[in-house]
Amino acid sequence: MKKKDRTFPIRMNILLVCLFAWGAVIVYRLVDLQILRHEEMIQKAENLHLFEESIPARRGEITDARGRILAISQKEPYIFADPKLIEDAEATAAQLAEVLGRDRRWEKKQAAVFANKKRRFSYVAKRTGEAQAQAVRELKLKGVHVRYKSWRTYPGGWLASHVLGFISSDGRTKEGLESQLDDVMRGTPGKRIVMRDGRKQRITLSGEDPVLQEPEDGAGVTLTLDANIQFFVENALRRALKQTRAKNITAIVMDPRDGRILAMANVPDFNPNQFGKYSAFERKNRAVVDVYEPASAFKIVTAAVGLETGRVRLNEVIDCDKKRGGIQVYDKFIRDHKPFGRLTVAEILWHSSNVGSVKIAQRVPEEQFYTYIKKFGFGQETAIDLPAESSGILRPLPRWSKVSSSFLSLGHEISVTPLQMLRAASAVANEGRMVHPYIVERVSYPDGTVVSGRPKAAPIQVITPRTAAKLVTALRGVVTDGTAQAAAIEGVSVFGKTGTAQRLQGSRYSRKSFNASFVGFFPEEQPRYGMMIVVHDPKGRKKHGGEVAAPIFAEIGEQIAAYDKSLSPRTRLPVYVDTPDWMERATIPSVAEGTMPDLNGLGLRNLMYQCGLLGLEVEIDGRGKVVGQWPTAGEPIPEDRRCQVVMGSDVAKVR
Repeated sequence: MKKKDRTFPIRMNILLVCLFAWGAVIVYRLVDLQILRHEEMIQKAENLHLFEESIPARRGEITDARGRILAISQKEPYIFADPKLIEDAEATAAQLAEVLGRDRRWEKKQAAVFANKKRRFSYVAKRTGEAQAQAVRELKLKGVHVRYKSWRTYPGGWLASHVLGFISSDGRTKEGLESQLDDVMRGTPGKRIVMRDGRKQRITLSGEDPVLQEPEDGAGVTLTLDANIQFFVENALRRALKQTRAKNITAIVMDPRDGRILAMANVPDFNPNQFGKYSAFERKNRAVVDVYEPASAFKIVTAAVGLETGRVRLNEVIDCDKKRGGIQVYDKFIRDHKPFGRLTVAEILWHSSNVGSVKIAQRVPEEQFYTYIKKFGFGQETAIDLPAESSGILRPLPRWSKVSSSFLSLGHEISVTPLQMLRAASAVANEGRMVHPYIVERVSYPDGTVVSGRPKAAPIQVITPRTAAKLVTALRGVVTDGTAQAAAIEGVSVFGKTGTAQRLQGSRYSRKSFNASFVGFFPEEQPRYGMMIVVHDPKGRKKHGGEVAAPIFAEIGEQIAAYDKSLSPRTRLPVYVDTPDWMERATIPSVAEGTMPDLNGLGLRNLMYQCGLLGLEVEIDGRGKVVGQWPTAGEPIPEDRRCQVVMGSDVAKVR
């Protein structure tokens, strides 16, 4: 008889206890997860698939001084697909190709994308018209969706491109004012919930994604620029670039009374709508970034210091040594461009005598000369609202050599930006007061707050009004009898100064390469327009400022004089409109006062101009030509002066 195992009940009890404990743990975990932490677990599960996505805010518009839009963010449709939801890739691609007007090659490529069920998001068309977007909606293709996105557009194309800069579609790359004022124009992004799969790819369901926070629009920026004057300048520079075969040309138009920049242009230039096609050199705003030696244009400062300190008088005669045609300064011999005899201080400016300028500077103590050069703003930024501004190069007084004062009197041993030179010369046109240039007139926030962009600092009195008046008289002679006769404008009195500098090549000055410039003002009685023209490395026989830069000044000045009714009330220049050749101009069609004009068929640039003339705020959907508007032509303009247009290739109605 076998002996009974007395340990068996003990082992069974232990096993039962373990099974019971294991079951209790499972029950506890189920209760904990399903009941006690139910909400937390649901949230965690959702977080695996739901993510917050940023909703870009509508970027603020940039307009010129008269309300004409230079940069605008347009709400345009884009088409995308969720390949996992597409049942028939080839049929879907074929239908999309038909309504979007794509070829067979595109259709095959798209069908291959749709066949990849691992993808959850694919662009079909990033920017399309409203008519095509509606056609895609009507197809009701499973897995194909239409959404809207804001795209940055520059209606004027090349117009003021170096001032405006650009912004890439992803908002990461910016230049110009788009970069400088990005904080105020970009607004505050909103938030929405999107669904993603385990691979973090977006899952698109029917309907719109839930919005957690609506975006706040950015502020609008009004510039001091006048689009028409900017247009005159750019046209003249393009023609001059072909004629002179120069490396580049820069021009600035400024009101010398308050520092408002009316135009700023460089050629070569670029189209910000297609900025990727252009080099960094073409996109650079050389008016504030690049420096050059101003040469004889700086003689304005030399004469101003001599007159202001009483070292010379305007009608004083100075011997410019006709026999030698130059002057010995320590170990350097400085020549005139041709021998001169006895000249008054005014005539020294007329004929741009180097010998006369050196003799004026030799009468002024170096410390005093340096102080006035600094007072005229050289060696420091103007603080204009544009990025990457250069401060120029002015060596401190302890680093001056024995010949520095003489060479500085001729505009050498100093490097300036075109804007610095224009600002300094403007003191002569503004009764001795040097203004602070600015290009942002005001910033308007969506809540109605308006912040002025005008400088708070008062103009700097660098010379007395009496000295300034003497210089105006002398500089008028530069145009009537001196080196800048090509700068004359019919019916308008002009004064200014030419400059011609040999370009530095390494450590030596070139004998064949020059920078030619002219800085001038008009009308003489009450100067309202100051202009700086700098032509870098012109080719051909004509290389001097009076031969190359002065004619550009005259061409632009004549157009401004005709455009400004106060200067020429009987003449009115036409303005640009949207045509196959963007530089072609036409007059503005008349409309009954207080009623909407017929906007149908207008391109974006001309649309913005028309609405700017009437003070209308326009909301734009689509791109192309205007195919629908509200209010319609002939209806009264709304009290809030807002209108809507649809742009595309097919006739559509605004809801």
